[in-house]
Amino acid sequence: MQPRVFPAMYWFITFIAMIFLCGSTLVFANDDEKYVNCGNLFDCGDIKGVGYPFSGSDTPDYCGHPELKLDCSDQDPEITIQKLTYKVLGINSQSRNLSVARKDHAENNICPTLLLNTTWIPNILNYTPDDQNITIYYGCSTQGAPALKYSSQFPCNINNTEMTGYFTAVSNLSEFGSSASNLISYLASCKDSIEVPVRQSALAKILITPTVTQLLEGLNEGFDFVWSANDASCETCQLSGGKCGYNQATAAFSCYCKDGPRESSCPQSPTAAPSPTAAPPTSMSPCLLLFFSAGVTLEVNRKTA
Repeated sequence: MQPRVFPAMYWFITFIAMIFLCGSTLVFANDDEKYVNCGNLFDCGDIKGVGYPFSGSDTPDYCGHPELKLDCSDQDPEITIQKLTYKVLGINSQSRNLSVARKDHAENNICPTLLLNTTWIPNILNYTPDDQNITIYYGCSTQGAPALKYSSQFPCNINNTEMTGYFTAVSNLSEFGSSASNLISYLASCKDSIEVPVRQSALAKILITPTVTQLLEGLNEGFDFVWSANDASCETCQLSGGKCGYNQATAAFSCYCKDGPRESSCPQSPTAAPSPTAAPPTSMSPCLLLFFSAGVTLEVNRKTA
């Protein structure tokens, strides 16, 4: 009697069919790379779960606005805006507020190496009504400083150069009345000045106690930016099941969908779409069915042999 070759041949054909069927299922189940990557959120220290319009760490640049890239330094979240690095104190996606404090004034440093104004990014980051500017002067004359309330003189060392600093918590110098002219003349002797924002609550304390210690406390409490970065477009994109991002080539908002990027929204409904990280549970059922039928057929042939 000749040996039966049917089982071996059947298993070979079944194996090839499973490779084709299952492999094809897995390939077509793959989502667009940018869609998947922009599902990653920024986590650093106490700041967690941050997405668009920010990017950073495990979130690629194309997932956020290029001006809003976050960094994580020793579990301290930071952001650099117009050459100045800030400590990120909080991010509120509902109110779209970014709370920050200048890093160069941290650790009780009123005399930073680079004297730069705190600036915003027009149309993207702006001050809130709660932010109030304080002007700090550097390289002032050691003589002739008027002793006025709301103001204070302090020693300073910048790049190994001893100098005198001065700050006033009042933006409108006319509020000093008859002493305003003397103050203006003195401030004219200063070589540099910067403007730094503080919250109104911090300003109130500085006005009561205008000392460098109180000023530094207010600076370290930080202030708020409010952002505007195609937020309405992002909401539309998310409702359609997409991930918000930014096309740096076109300098425009981009909605990353499972099957590729779109300008504003994805074609499919988020409720009908499969999981973004894995194929649907039924995607492997043809493979399992084929494997099961092969096993049954082999068992029947074995018993009838």
